[in-house]
Parts: sequence; C-alpha cells; structure tokens
Amino acid sequence: MSSHDGESLETAEAPPEPAYEEGTVPAYELPASPKKRVRWRVLSIIAIVLAAALLVSSFVSIPYYAITPGSAQSVLPLIGVPASHLQTHSGSVELVDVEETPLKLIDWLYFKLDSSASIYSSAAIQGPETNAQYSTEGVLDMSDAQQAATVVALTELGYHVTVIPNGSLVYALDPGSPADAGLQVGDVIIGVGSLSVDSPQALSAALFPYGIGRPVTLRYRPYPSGAAKEVTISTGVWRLQGTGSNQQLACVPTTVKTSDPIAKLYDDNGVLYTPTKQHPGAATPCIGVIDAEPSYDVKLPFQVNLNNEGIVGPSAGLAFTLGLMQKLDPGNLTAGLRVVATGTMSVNGQIGAIGGIEQKTIAVRASGASIFLVPQDNYAVAKQYAGPTLKVFSVSDIAQALAVLERYGGRVVKVTPAS
Repeated sequence: MSSHDGESLETAEAPPEPAYEEGTVPAYELPASPKKRVRWRVLSIIAIVLAAALLVSSFVSIPYYAITPGSAQSVLPLIGVPASHLQTHSGSVELVDVEETPLKLIDWLYFKLDSSASIYSSAAIQGPETNAQYSTEGVLDMSDAQQAATVVALTELGYHVTVIPNGSLVYALDPGSPADAGLQVGDVIIGVGSLSVDSPQALSAALFPYGIGRPVTLRYRPYPSGAAKEVTISTGVWRLQGTGSNQQLACVPTTVKTSDPIAKLYDDNGVLYTPTKQHPGAATPCIGVIDAEPSYDVKLPFQVNLNNEGIVGPSAGLAFTLGLMQKLDPGNLTAGLRVVATGTMSVNGQIGAIGGIEQKTIAVRASGASIFLVPQDNYAVAKQYAGPTLKVFSVSDIAQALAVLERYGGRVVKVTPAS
C-alpha cells in the first residue's frame, strides 16, 4: 500500500472518540419528539389566543361601573368671599369623593377582587338616562348643592337672603315620552299654556286639566342659558310596563299602540283620582318629566364664589355649607379639628342621603380626619367602615351638624349685617 493510499484510508476512517472526564456524559442535539412539537404548538396557540383576548377586552366596554374610594380635601380653598368678610381660623372642613370608573371587560375581575370597590350596573347608576343626560345631572346636582349651601350658611350666620321659586327644573326625562322630543335635562319649565309655573307641584297642577292626548304649550328656559322658549307637545298617559318587581311607570304618547295597562294614580292622601270625561279610567296626563326639582332665584348680601374643581354630584352640599360658615364666622366652627362632611343640602337646611358611603368612609378613615358627619340614612354603613378612631355622627339638618361641632368646642357667632 502506498503512502498516498494510506493517507486516504486514514481520512476515510471514523474520527477518534473524544475524551471525556470521568463521570460526564456527552451531549448530543436530538430532534424534538412529535409529541413535544404538538405540545409546544398548542401552548403557542393558547398564548396567542389569550393575548388577543386581553387586547380585545381592553377595548370592549361593559354596562358596569366600579365605585372606589376617592380622597378627602378641604373646601376652604374652593370658597371665595370678600376680604372684608373673611375670617381665618385653624382647622378645616373637607368634602370626600369617590372614583366612578366605567368598566372595560378587562377591568371587571380586577375590581371584583378589590375589597374596597363596589360594582354596579349602568342602569343602577344612571337609570334610563343617556350618558349626556347623566353628565348634565351631575353638573346640576353640584350647582344646586352650592346654591343651597350658600343660602343656608348665610342664613345661619344672620345674613338676609332672599329665595324666590322660579320654575320646575327638568332633572330626568322618560325615554320616548312626549317631553323627550321637546325638552332636555337642565331646562326649567316656567309656564303651561297661560299659567305660570314656579315649582314641580305647580307644573303637575297646571297639566292635569289638559287630559290625555291634548296639545299643551310649555314655556321654558333652555339649559344652560338663553332666552325663554316655547314648545308644543301632546300629553301622554301613564302606563305600567313590565311585570312583577320589574314593573314600572312610563309616560307613553297616545299614538303608541301598546297592550300595557293604563296606570291608576293616587294623590298624596291615597285617594284615587276621580274618572272624568277628560280622564277616563282615572288616568292622569303626563309629559314625561319623571323627575323635577325646584328652581330658585337667590339674592345674596354679597358675592360668594364656590368652585367645585371638577367634582360633580350633590353630596358636597353639607361640606360647602360648613366650609362657607368657617370662612365667615367670627367664631371657630371646627375648633381646630379636621372635619369631613358629606350629604345633600336643601335651601331649608335639610340634609339628604348620598351614594358611595362605604368608599367615602374608607377614604375619610385613611385621611386621618377627626370627625365625619354623614346623613342619617347613611350612618349605619359609615359606622361599619369607620374603624376604631374615626368619630362618625348622624345628622339630618344643619342644626344637628352645628350641635355636633359645638360639642367638640366649635363656636358659631352670628354677624350683624350692615343695614
């Protein structure tokens, strides 16, 4: 065999086995088994589907809101009074709010697992109103709360305030009703035919003689401002829609064909309205204003500015009332304490219930405030979430609220208005 042949044979031979240290195992790249390839493919598909589902759920809205604790903040920086009337004291009066979050599909589980959150259906929060109507209602609520707070605070301090009823504020409209096509939330009805209207009660009384299916001309001040206008609509009839616990009243135009029964309505004394030629079957006419509020002209002895800082709703009424008194009162209403208050306020000093009391109490407890004033109807829940140090008090009118603060050293000193 030649040396060339020998070299050729050496190159043709298998390479020598590599040397390994004792106890080690050589590593070889082995192809994945068919079962492993299928498993990884399935897992990849599942991951892609989950990612796609998460992406889609972040855009899909669902008809629910999450209510979560907000924060307590002083109302004193939000209140402006003339420098000649301003009093400076220690202590503070604070309002408390909640966060109201319209939910996407992706949010639902997160808020469901949050022990401080409550989830409500959109229907429970805003009823039959559209988003635009619901938003307007929130603005109206705050405006009414501030007006009432100003009236009550100045009156309690001895100032002369003139309050004149000037119409019936349209707060909510029945969808599909006669008024739904001619009015909007925030309009103030000031007349029916030749009659003037200065309150919701006056509106009902003025409509009753028209009967059902009759044209009626309404005079109103449009929201948010503008000269008075007129609109002519035909009265509808109250009907019962739905069954059982879901049954509700609806103002239905007489032109709508329906098998829903006509509702027999009773007056405040429980007496069935008497059937007449105009009101067959004791039916009463309606226009579809399902919630009306009194509207007032208020004359103040000096200018007061209340700023809501983007907060809407009626629940800051009590806080603004006490805060305005704190800025004008020669005494010290809070006695140097941090006082948080929540509750609606009417021009006659009555305090009404509010929503979200669980979340508001949690926020107040976290703020470290000393005293929390709440409406009577909200007291039990507030007490449940107050913890061991926050003092919670039930108040139903301004006199009770002031009595609580006086118990802790607060003082109200009435002023002597300039003649």
